Amino acid sequence: MTFGLPSRRGILIAGAGLIGIGAAGCYTVSPIIDPGTRESPTITITPRRRAALNAESELAATAKRAAAVATGSVAALLAAVARIHTLHAGVLAQADPLGGQNADSEPVITPSPSPSSASPPSLAQLLTDEKAAAGQYLADAGAAETPGEALLWASLSVFASGVSGQGAPPTQGDAHPMTLPVETLTDARQVLLSRLNALVAGLEWGVGRLPSSDPLHATGAARLDAVEIQRARLRQDLRQASASPTPALPGYQMPATPSTPASTRELWVSLELGVLAGHGRVVAATPGPARSTAIPAMADQAAQLRAYGSGLPAWPGWV
Repeated sequence: MTFGLPSRRGILIAGAGLIGIGAAGCYTVSPIIDPGTRESPTITITPRRRAALNAESELAATAKRAAAVATGSVAALLAAVARIHTLHAGVLAQADPLGGQNADSEPVITPSPSPSSASPPSLAQLLTDEKAAAGQYLADAGAAETPGEALLWASLSVFASGVSGQGAPPTQGDAHPMTLPVETLTDARQVLLSRLNALVAGLEWGVGRLPSSDPLHATGAARLDAVEIQRARLRQDLRQASASPTPALPGYQMPATPSTPASTRELWVSLELGVLAGHGRVVAATPGPARSTAIPAMADQAAQLRAYGSGLPAWPGWV
């Protein structure tokens, strides 16, 4: 019997749930940091924020111009990139960029007019601008004073660094930046490990059922090897912090059972997005100077989505 595929949010809320593998127990971790006592948002319009608003507005304009002279799938990809940068600019322009889903989206600042360029729009120029923006946002994240602000800049950096002229278009999704409570790095790493544990179980489940002739079988097997190495390193980090690593359980629950290569691919994408959110949680918990390492790791995780033919979410690391 083929079941309807669960939504990404449904899978994540189920603890990046997987079909039970010979056990009834499950390990559930909310994809959103536990509410707790949240930091009080400080509504300030800083030079950093103004610069980012200008950058996102200019990236949207460049992508739109490049899309107008492109054709086929490249045109569709660039048009989607333009829409996401416009979305980013809207969040940066509102009173509280970390206001969440119900934030007042009325802009309180507007982008500065950009000088007109005599050069024709091109994908190459867009990629150059994206790379520059990603680097600036990386520096902004390192200087952030709150967890939510750190993840906001990190998310912008990861998105910009992931833009290319190939692959699936980015998707808006249902994530919204929000204020986050302070969390210890050890706790955040434990959550990331739990997501990796679930991913390993899902990969093993899929690889064991896909025919060896299916290209997705080789993709899953290679990914499984890489994740095992990542888990080993993370466990070592936790032990060095005098913490007991979150154990991998013998079974995970999943709200539906993938029965085809396509549904297996969709499950793996959902699990990878859960791991991406785990990396975002680590970024938010990491002290400023060390974010220069945590954010590239988050970007590497975002790049894994391309292996499944999936587009980058508008706000990588958020759910």
